[in-house]
Amino acid sequence: MRTLAAIAFCATALMAVPVHAATVQYLGSDGANDGSHLVGPYRLKIDGMDRLAMCYDFNHDVSGGQIWDAELYVLDQFPQAYYGTETNAMDRYRDAAWLLTQLLSAVSTEDRIAIQHAAWSLFAPGAPSEGAARWLAAASKAHSNGYPGIDFTDYRVVNSKPGASQVQGFLVAGFAAAPVPEPATFALVAVSLLTLGLARRVERKQKK
Repeated sequence: MRTLAAIAFCATALMAVPVHAATVQYLGSDGANDGSHLVGPYRLKIDGMDRLAMCYDFNHDVSGGQIWDAELYVLDQFPQAYYGTETNAMDRYRDAAWLLTQLLSAVSTEDRIAIQHAAWSLFAPGAPSEGAARWLAAASKAHSNGYPGIDFTDYRVVNSKPGASQVQGFLVAGFAAAPVPEPATFALVAVSLLTLGLARRVERKQKK
């Protein structure tokens, strides 16, 4: 019984992990660049819906118009995200989400470049860093203050599916609704709970 209960618990936990597959297309940026690289906000089409995004991943590439199969992770639950197992990964992803909010409201190209460099620097110390220090310090201060005004459940980490060719990783906002679990997850939960229920019925009959 303990084994069956553990199976049911794990299945339920899998159902609760807010991850879902999506088809993503890179549409480009508005043309701002730092002299060598385009900077955000970038435009993505995710499951047919246009989204503004920030690239946090300097170590991979994406091409104009490229379409790929991705997985979207809620910000605080990203065990398979590109840098999800690195030291202080959650803090760095949260800092990146805060930087995304600043990028979306930035007016000057100078600020946009500096914010983009700060985001890259969180995960790739060798990335371009001009102007990054000021924004990294601001992100650290926001962290100390509990990131006022930010609901991290609204953010998604966009990465290639595990095992697929890795495309550049992005952060997007505006996902207030929880994603729907994959059908395979529903099936696993249903089978596990059904097995547990049948086992309990057998146990009750044996006790009579």
